[in-house]
Amino acid sequence: MVFEWDPVTFTNLVLCVLIFALGYLGYRKTGNLLPIYVGVAFGLFGVSHFLTLAGFKVLLTIPLILIRTAAYLLVIVALYKYWQENILNREAKQAWIDFYKEETLEVGDQVPPSPEK
Repeated sequence: MVFEWDPVTFTNLVLCVLIFALGYLGYRKTGNLLPIYVGVAFGLFGVSHFLTLAGFKVLLTIPLILIRTAAYLLVIVALYKYWQENILNREAKQAWIDFYKEETLEVGDQVPPSPEK
């Protein structure tokens, strides 16, 4: 194993490790899957950066492509789930708002006017 120093790849590796750790902590704290998906994706990017720095860039070209593709797909899945969840929440919230508006109007129509003094 020959270490190939590249400051850009090393910086990417350090940042990937940091994002992985934050994703894990975010998941542990909230139970939300988005941080762990993003964290694992960046963990995969970190593995590819480490293997590149370790001199396996040429030997493991196809596996590195597969690892990075899996990482990108994981980010896509995470963002899609986040988008889907927010759309559902927004639609549910709007449905409740519409429901209460209709209920308020129906109840308002049934309430007799207050006597004038």
